[in-house]
Amino acid sequence: MIEKMRKYTFVLYHQDYPKFLADLQKLGVVHLVQNTEEKTETLMKNMEQLEEYAEQLRFLKKLKSTAEKTAVPYPAQVLLQKIQQARQEKEKLERLAETLRKQVRELEPWGHFDYNLVKSLQQVGVKVEFYTCLKNHFKPQWQEEYAVKIINEVNGILYFVVLYTDEKPEIEADPFSFHQHTLQELESQLKETEHKIKDIDEYLYNIAPAAIELFSNEIENLSKTCEFEEAVLQGIDEAEGKVKILQGFIPQRLEPELVKFLESENVIYFANDATIEDNPPVLLRNNWFARLFEPISKMYMLPYYNELDLTPFFAPFFMLFFGFCNADMVYGVLFILMGLILNKKMKNPLIKSISGIAVLFGTSSIIFGLLMGSALGFDLKGTALNPFVLIRDNNQIFNFSLLLGAIQILFGTIINGVKKALQYGVKYFLAPFGTFLFLLSLTILGAGFLGVDNSALIPYTKYPLWIGLALMMLFNNPAKNPLINILSGLWLLYNVVTGFFGDILSYIRLFALGVSTSILGMVINSIGMQFLNIKILGPIIFFIFMAAGHTLNIALGALSGFVHPLRLTFVEFYKNANFQGPGIPYQPFGHKKMIKI
Repeated sequence: MIEKMRKYTFVLYHQDYPKFLADLQKLGVVHLVQNTEEKTETLMKNMEQLEEYAEQLRFLKKLKSTAEKTAVPYPAQVLLQKIQQARQEKEKLERLAETLRKQVRELEPWGHFDYNLVKSLQQVGVKVEFYTCLKNHFKPQWQEEYAVKIINEVNGILYFVVLYTDEKPEIEADPFSFHQHTLQELESQLKETEHKIKDIDEYLYNIAPAAIELFSNEIENLSKTCEFEEAVLQGIDEAEGKVKILQGFIPQRLEPELVKFLESENVIYFANDATIEDNPPVLLRNNWFARLFEPISKMYMLPYYNELDLTPFFAPFFMLFFGFCNADMVYGVLFILMGLILNKKMKNPLIKSISGIAVLFGTSSIIFGLLMGSALGFDLKGTALNPFVLIRDNNQIFNFSLLLGAIQILFGTIINGVKKALQYGVKYFLAPFGTFLFLLSLTILGAGFLGVDNSALIPYTKYPLWIGLALMMLFNNPAKNPLINILSGLWLLYNVVTGFFGDILSYIRLFALGVSTSILGMVINSIGMQFLNIKILGPIIFFIFMAAGHTLNIALGALSGFVHPLRLTFVEFYKNANFQGPGIPYQPFGHKKMIKI
């Protein structure tokens, strides 16, 4: 659900304004109205510095240093500059090292020799030319006609020299020019450069723990400073600048805390219920089950303030869809174990949420694994669990996937009706309800084509069919006259029918994923069993193959079981529920994130 917001208007004497903001920031419950995007020079400078600290902090955290934290003898700004300089120097050295490595690779085939020897030969009239060519392009007659010496052969390329005294020989090969430095000199430079890079790496690794703590504190302080400076600009000047008007929103449940503060400070204020015209921020507040799925809903966008929060409504379906895609009892147990381990080892709230979802997903996988008769890819139909296997073949799996899709789509149309009734009045519920009745009739009729015995319901389907059709035609827009409604109703009918069948077909992916996971598990088992015929090492190979194969299957299933239900939720369900969005997230003054780390 979306928490109800209250809108507050604060009236302050301009000299009291800074102190009031400082106290309000400490209170940390009011979401301030953004009246301007203007930024002062000081604010922009602080934001730039904040980004510099954040950039270096992100880099240092990637080092995952386990070095002992030491005291830093200089302030954070100085340390920031030192780390920036160290990284810049490292980048420069790495470019130099790469150049040196390239030069070394070019000279290595020639080996180590004294360049002075070449110069000595030139002084006595013997000239030396260096060549390279493909081995199959080398002509043996060159050795007969000229003084040719093959130095090396690397990867089918010949490296050779030609000595001559008079005219330069006509050799159809690539001439090679040496660098200013010898191979030995280049190798020495490279070694020295790599040593310098290593020294910088050690410095950064050792300083990282202390720098992370220092930079984190600076980021927190700078964030609050920037947040305050930004808030100062949101006040509206009145009475020639003598009076400041500031507005903000607060969840209704936190209102007593704010009122107590305002009364103690003798602040003049006005309060009223927030309306959609105020464009208030959105804060979701759900039970423990739906709360686990809030990160998923936020991946798309928040709803408008006057909308319904769809998180509690899609959460059960998402859980079921994941289990459908990973219908295996053993896989489900492993998902639960992973969730419990994450919950115990990790302290991050987001990871805690993921761990809770993993447990729910695992539970769903166990249930569907039992219903479809699968455990680690083995068929349960011939075991003691056979009575619990209710979905016994691919036709039933196919039909069940479509059934789940039809239920979610129909549920979405009802939510759409309820939402419109809450927003505009009860009469706006009629057309969505008519759509629900019409689609329900089509679902019952369509079930017959899939082999489902619907004979008992057929005589009754005409009533919701015609009632739904009438409501769609007459009340698709209650603000317009009936004649226009009938014409627009025909267009609505076309969109409903085509859209419904298109949406239903999207749920076939659940069938495909559920079957593919099961089949892949059986294939892994079948191949794994073959290794048991190998003497001595057979059981070991069997164990390794089974572990690797099923781990891969679990990973693929988990990815598919998350991505595809995500698509069904945000495309099919959200569309039929007429989700609008986006809402503004509630960010109270004092807790606003000025930068992402």
